[in-house]
Amino acid sequence: MRPLSPQFTPYGWARSTSEIAALAGIAPEEVLRFDGNTPPEPPTTVSADRVAAALERIHTYRHGGFPELLQAIADYNGVEPENVVLGAGADDILMLCARAYAGPGDRIAIADEPAYPVYRVATWVAGAEVGDDDPVLTFVCRPHNPTGALVDLPAARPLVVDEAYFEFAGETAVPLIDDDVIVVRTFSKAFGLASARIGYGLASAEVAAELNARQEPAPVSTLSAALALAGLEAGPPDVSATIAERERLADGLRKIGLEPLPSWTNFLLVPHERAAELADGLLRRGLAVRPSPGAIRITVHRPDADDRLLAALADLLAL
Repeated sequence: MRPLSPQFTPYGWARSTSEIAALAGIAPEEVLRFDGNTPPEPPTTVSADRVAAALERIHTYRHGGFPELLQAIADYNGVEPENVVLGAGADDILMLCARAYAGPGDRIAIADEPAYPVYRVATWVAGAEVGDDDPVLTFVCRPHNPTGALVDLPAARPLVVDEAYFEFAGETAVPLIDDDVIVVRTFSKAFGLASARIGYGLASAEVAAELNARQEPAPVSTLSAALALAGLEAGPPDVSATIAERERLADGLRKIGLEPLPSWTNFLLVPHERAAELADGLLRRGLAVRPSPGAIRITVHRPDADDRLLAALADLLAL
């Protein structure tokens, strides 16, 4: 087996809800998660009816793929089906891009680090190294994770633009796909289908064809495809309530002495010299945030849940 880079670190998942509940001494249903950047409730488009037909044919392969889903994604993004690459979540497309462009001896650049850890994982699994010296590919997260900023697009090509949070910002690199740019999107965030594991890439017809040729057979399940299609048929997701709550939460954080960074996403990054201590204290109260170097990242939740978080943070800051 080919050895991994000595720098390799696998993606680090957060603790399970049951583990957090045990640590806090509460029931699992009392745990509140602010660490996944996903909506607090499932979308209204999810129902048993939406997957009934797929369940009835679960014993068969979906020969011919998902042309209706490809068309719906294309229509949503103003491109053609030939520009679309399906994957099991955005992570699958990111991994596909890395292995399509890079191998042992190559370098992949990552803009605005620290950024989403999967870029490094994808690089190392492909056998390449992370570096800015003559990279064969560049990753950028826009809007940026974990800061929430709408960072500048690098001039480097080929360029992969991770737009997992596009719906919250409204700005996209899709018009650049014929300029050696690949845009990666997900149904996990604004569409609320994180566990369905479905995402897609948008690229020029030539690049998309090459990526599809290198993609595994049937990367998307029929159930996931049905849920994604239902979400698209309902029209663009309305994220206005999330954005309004994000600003209310940011104001609440400022009132207790914290300074969240401006955000174009569904989360806030809050720098603090006691960030690790705050994250641990919240965890022991059944409130999970995502630790980041010198900061905590907070997913926007329901107003009542955000108020519980603010009260706990105020208590911890007073210690």
